[in-house]
Amino acid sequence: KLFIKAVPDAATEMAELLGGRADWIWKFSPDQYDGVTRMPNLQALRSESMRIGYVNMDSAGRTGAGNPLTNVKGRQAIFHAIDRATMAKQLVQGGSRSLDAPCYPTQFGCDTTAAVPYPYDPAKAKALLAEAGYPNGFSTELVTYVLPSWAGAMQNYLKAVGIDAKLSVLQVSAVVQRQLAGQNPMEAGDWGSYSINDVSAIMPQFFTHGASDYTRDPELKALVEKGGSTTDPDQRRKAYSEAIKLATEKAYWIPMYTYTITYGMSRNLAFKPYPDELPRFWMSSWK
Repeated sequence: KLFIKAVPDAATEMAELLGGRADWIWKFSPDQYDGVTRMPNLQALRSESMRIGYVNMDSAGRTGAGNPLTNVKGRQAIFHAIDRATMAKQLVQGGSRSLDAPCYPTQFGCDTTAAVPYPYDPAKAKALLAEAGYPNGFSTELVTYVLPSWAGAMQNYLKAVGIDAKLSVLQVSAVVQRQLAGQNPMEAGDWGSYSINDVSAIMPQFFTHGASDYTRDPELKALVEKGGSTTDPDQRRKAYSEAIKLATEKAYWIPMYTYTITYGMSRNLAFKPYPDELPRFWMSSWK
């Protein structure tokens, strides 16, 4: 039998596991991973998931016409300013990898070769800022619900090239409310695609003029909708590839890295994680 117990917060959840009152928890902080593995009665697993991190930028000027993020070179500077590979390795950990395309690599239509890459290059970022008319950088706001250590790293990378990003770490609901009102100049979040291995579960969310779309690019919208309006696989691939190229050329939305899910459990439990984040308890067993 499977008994599910609701707990009020992450600290209580971890206390239940450490105290032997829970046999399985997940999505706890990576910083606690090693501590769980040292417990003789527990085991910890990490597994890459389809969930990806992103930074959405107000290229459409929803937070104010003519703000620095409406300048393509300013956005490209931000791409080059953040060391996504190091963040994936040192902060997210557990096999996380940085991304170039705005989708998870195995999703149908996620043509990573179509994406314009932006390697970490602070000197290039500063040069682009100067070309954009901001030789001394600019000020903006980074709104997020991700772990403070991750958000702080982004803030520090931006500061190093002259971008002063006020950090607003809020609850998910508050970030979403601000998003719906078009009040987030920059927004760091994550998206799991509802565990669907197809770009139709992610790209329409951010590029078809909905509340999460800070680009409002009609050409990009048309390409994404074209890819979703046919069942012909070749036509879908072509439309989505063109959309990925356009979205990355104009530096609308930064694909950050894949998320890894941390699992803590009894050493007596045989459990296998899957990238779609769906825990298959019916396939688990006691040793």
